[in-house]
Amino acid sequence: MADRRLVALQAQASEGVLYVDTAASAEHIYDVAERRLNALEDLLRVLEVHDVGDVLMHETSRLASALVPLVGEARQLYELAREKAQVVGR
Repeated sequence: MADRRLVALQAQASEGVLYVDTAASAEHIYDVAERRLNALEDLLRVLEVHDVGDVLMHETSRLASALVPLVGEARQLYELAREKAQVVGR
């Protein structure tokens, strides 16, 4: 089994739950970050196309709260992948 080097995701509510294996390739880490960003885009599109009188207006703060961990995870994953790609590129 490969030597695992784990980094905790900063956006999690409790420590010791979600980790990134920094031994993973930069490409795989980027792929996971991209999935988070795609989820963010989908949720933002829901906000963009809703009707003015829609109930969603009242749920905007809850939706924004749901987006925060995705943004944090995507940012951290991209940073880890960038660092890994720079190390490999040296």
